[in-house]
Amino acid sequence: MRSSRHEDKRLVEVSAYTWEQLAAATLRRQFPEVPGRGRAAVVELVRRVGPIQSQVARAPFVTVAARLPGASYDDITAAYEAYDLVRGSNLRGTVHTCTREQHPVLDAVTRRALANLWRRSLTLERVSVERCRAEMERFATGRWRGPDQLREHLSSWLASVESAASAETSRTSGVGRAMAHSHSALIRRPTTGGWDRQTQPGYRVAADVWGVPSSPLLTDRDAALVALTRMHLAAYGPANRRDIAWWSGAGLRGIDMALVALADELSERPGPDGQPYYDLVEASTGGYADPGLRLLPEYDALVVGYDPTSRDRFLDHDHLRFFWLMANGSFSSAVLHNGRLAASWKFAGSGSSRRIELRMFPGRPRLDESDLADQVAALETALDMHVADLVVTRG
Repeated sequence: MRSSRHEDKRLVEVSAYTWEQLAAATLRRQFPEVPGRGRAAVVELVRRVGPIQSQVARAPFVTVAARLPGASYDDITAAYEAYDLVRGSNLRGTVHTCTREQHPVLDAVTRRALANLWRRSLTLERVSVERCRAEMERFATGRWRGPDQLREHLSSWLASVESAASAETSRTSGVGRAMAHSHSALIRRPTTGGWDRQTQPGYRVAADVWGVPSSPLLTDRDAALVALTRMHLAAYGPANRRDIAWWSGAGLRGIDMALVALADELSERPGPDGQPYYDLVEASTGGYADPGLRLLPEYDALVVGYDPTSRDRFLDHDHLRFFWLMANGSFSSAVLHNGRLAASWKFAGSGSSRRIELRMFPGRPRLDESDLADQVAALETALDMHVADLVVTRG
């Protein structure tokens, strides 16, 4: 898989990583030392920790609270309002928050990765996926469009250029209906309420919002996949090829191509599972190998940044069922303690005053409410809310 000039590098020349070494290296990236607070610091944090899975709208706010304590709700909102941070559907078809610079990379890779899903979900036979996407981009340029508007436009357009069956699929099929607003070129903003609320969004083409031309990466998908592989390793490394493929939604063949293209920038070392693990030779320094106790959001990067078979660096497999709902694939919020996921937690109640309910995983030492005081304060600041009570129980 690697280029011939690297064939003499045998994995046996270096000792294998342990799960503990992999965890410490990743934590330094995921908990970087970012100077200051304010909007610029929030954007820099996201640039360094990578795109944040955000189908739960408050997840980026909780991510900032865990990794940049003291950053405020207004700081995070300002980054969104300036479109320095944007939210849209891309990697694996899921919602992510990323920086302005990261978005074109995610868009270009996602277009290729999900092309067959578009074709099947909309039963396209006469028009191409590219033409279908271009029509949705045209409609979502110049103004924000609601999901109902996007769905109605897609159905009407398909009825005129494709087939009645395709139009019907776009109206009635769950996945088909989602295609109207899940194009990776579109970003979303709340039409009512704040960025941390699960409210009705509006959608618009990202390049149109910024007033810039389309990215050249859209016509050079291989370069986009190389850039995305570099992005993953910078935020989550060291990682194996399956980690990068799962996170990106790209196939292993494409990831192997990207790793060959990046060979001069990478180190290679076996992991505890026998697979080769790759890392950037010039990885950023600093960060916290043991960041202490942190309240992580739903779908945190320490979980979803890796292939399911490689998540042992942060959790005990037997604990997975305590915060992963297998029926729908959702992950609840987790607690990082001593470099491991040790508990799950959730908000209870409604309004600006909430209660935190924290449940320890079996075998993990019970945390005291006082241990969580700093993180609770960071959450209150990042979400502009009051935590009235904290309850810790055992799983």
